[in-house]
Amino acid sequence: MKWYGYMGKILRVDLSKKKVSVEDLKPEWAKLYLGGAGFGARILWNEMKGGVDPLSPENILVASTGPLTGTLVPSSGSIFYQFKSPLTGAWGEARSGGKFGPMLKFAGFDMIIITGKADEPVYLYVEDGSAEIRSAKHLWGKTVHETTDILLEEVGRPEASVACIGPAGEKLVKFSAIMNDYDRAAGRCGGGAVMGSKNLKAIVVFGEKSIVPAKPDKFFEDALEAHEAMKKYVFREILGMLGTIGLVNALNAAGALPTMNFKTTYFPEADSMSGDMLAEKYLVKRRACFGCTIGCGRYSWVPDGKYPTPLHEGPEYETSDMLGVQSLLTDLEAVVRANYLCNNYGLDTISTGNVIAFAIEAFERGYITEEDTGGLKLRWGDPDVILTLVDAIAKREGFGDVLAEGVKKAAEKIGKGADEFAVHVKGLEVPAHDPRGESRNFVIQYAVTPRGACHMHPNWAGAYDFIPLDNGLREFGLPWPPPDKYAEVGVKRGIAYRLLALHGELAESLGICRFPLWGSEDSCLTPKRLARLYSSLTGIEVTGKDLLVAAERAWNLKRAFNIREGFDRRHDTLPKRLLEPVTTGPAKGQAVIKFDELLDEAYEAFGWDKKTGYITRKKLEELGLADVADELAKIGKIA
Repeated sequence: MKWYGYMGKILRVDLSKKKVSVEDLKPEWAKLYLGGAGFGARILWNEMKGGVDPLSPENILVASTGPLTGTLVPSSGSIFYQFKSPLTGAWGEARSGGKFGPMLKFAGFDMIIITGKADEPVYLYVEDGSAEIRSAKHLWGKTVHETTDILLEEVGRPEASVACIGPAGEKLVKFSAIMNDYDRAAGRCGGGAVMGSKNLKAIVVFGEKSIVPAKPDKFFEDALEAHEAMKKYVFREILGMLGTIGLVNALNAAGALPTMNFKTTYFPEADSMSGDMLAEKYLVKRRACFGCTIGCGRYSWVPDGKYPTPLHEGPEYETSDMLGVQSLLTDLEAVVRANYLCNNYGLDTISTGNVIAFAIEAFERGYITEEDTGGLKLRWGDPDVILTLVDAIAKREGFGDVLAEGVKKAAEKIGKGADEFAVHVKGLEVPAHDPRGESRNFVIQYAVTPRGACHMHPNWAGAYDFIPLDNGLREFGLPWPPPDKYAEVGVKRGIAYRLLALHGELAESLGICRFPLWGSEDSCLTPKRLARLYSSLTGIEVTGKDLLVAAERAWNLKRAFNIREGFDRRHDTLPKRLLEPVTTGPAKGQAVIKFDELLDEAYEAFGWDKKTGYITRKKLEELGLADVADELAKIGKIA
């Protein structure tokens, strides 16, 4: 079969048997699941039984691209990973930018499926339609930057892309990241630990194959039109000039900046952690992922002083808040240093910052002492505490070994009611977006997203009423104008969130960054615009509605995965801290009042049972997932 947009090939790797093989992509999957995380959801559902230990050889790691990855479409530099999360025991997923995703397609593959466990450290080398497993014994213990340098020289392809783990992944830190191109992180859910458990140190990809469009002239025209739309992109200036860290002052002014382990949402000294401060003192230049016209990446350093830090990429907004503001730091040099250490060790900066702020509060309350921490006094506003704990977590040394399990397990280990201020959903640490001050849409998102608390997967749902933005979804039923960001029930939040979530799912399945999805009809990648791009690229004619149905299919497959793992409505919740009133700042007094009613609205919109959280058979059959319904029925977990 002649493929357009897709490469039409899957690379399958069995590390236990030291075997690689190439399979054909199933043609029917293209329109049903589109690609990326949609493909990954189908693979994990089909090929992995429920109850598998996430750190066992039976866990499957999928690295997938989408049809738009590596093309002329704006911001098409994504790679997506899917696996069972060792941090949560639920659906695990992480995305990274850079060039690894495009290079995988140029090497001739839409995705890699990795199973088993090597008997010693290995890396996978992929080039132009073939692959081999090579020894990585000489790389074990190396940092991300060291590993990348060695491998680029070893394979003799300086243009290649390297995805690897650092010492944190080797030590099975539950929130360790898969890093690519030195500093780009597929950070969340512990994908680095999954690689570490398989003794897989790295994947190196290089290729020179072409992605062929079905209608070259029309695809070029559609891509050019998309780029013209992006010239009017609402965040183009702030993300280009300041990066995502430019959001620090904006969110603080709105009373939406998580501070002091989410005790409040306002930090009087936020400017010390801001994008303006980074640009003024430590920024070297902007950086962009493959095909990106925004360039939100920061390339920074600290040349001297107490915290000298080499050139590297970052920090972003999440890092500045979670490793800075959350622990009341006012020294941005220390945060730049902490970001560099996390990148090089291979740690998710969101989870790392969250669990450190939790530990400081536990120390402040007397739940842990210097005897527990090895003599370290955990204090708010102390940069050395942050840097010491980053090092200890990555190496699983001392108290760092406790924190390396994530905030949920750390709270269980400490006991004494520490779970009351452990801020997570399903075990995934809450990021730097607080639903009390930013948008009640995050109440729904944190509760129902398959991987746990996340501001980006599937979408930045808060932009709907915080900015506000319609993302070109009004014609598909998005309620407009949006309600007040604090409004809860009776304002059609469930209906709105469903469309916002499915729009975000399109980015994960089509293989692009989410940023271009946010805007108005004429300034972002709307479903209609994405449908035109997909159709002219692949030759498979679709509408915007068709794409949203495919996105809903993937969304429900992920939900079904979690249901099979034992998750239900009881797990779709918020941490106690996010249900308490904000104590200071512009959002003072704000609290989530009608959580259960919000959840009911979302369940109704998605076609899920309000009592159990299970998916109805009717919904699954509507989506062509009768086989999924049958399997869930066998275990008594269908509505």
